[in-house]
Amino acid sequence: MRRSQFTDSEILHLIREADAGVSIPEICRTAQVSLRTFYRWRRRFGGLDQAAVVQMKELQAENRRLKSLLVSLSRQQRPVPYGKDGESRRGPGLQPARASALAAERCGGAVVGRFASVRVTR
Repeated sequence: MRRSQFTDSEILHLIREADAGVSIPEICRTAQVSLRTFYRWRRRFGGLDQAAVVQMKELQAENRRLKSLLVSLSRQQRPVPYGKDGESRRGPGLQPARASALAAERCGGAVVGRFASVRVTR
């Protein structure tokens, strides 16, 4: 994501000017930003002072750090979907066609699977 060319204190200053009564189109024209950007800043920093903005930035940085830790831990806990020698999750050497044949054999020759109702057995 692209960084803003305005610092947080400059953004807060522009929002305070609008709260003081300066027209928003004039502020946007002098700061060379769009109305959409100004309203996005107002929604984000609206009632905050400088200390609250610093605290918000620290919390965002901590959340990013914790999310990256969570991702790395979940990668360590998740088993590898395909092991050595082409083993799948079902077990060593069990291919999908072979698995459905084994399932049909166990069910007394009944056709099983997702489209079992469409298949016709003879």
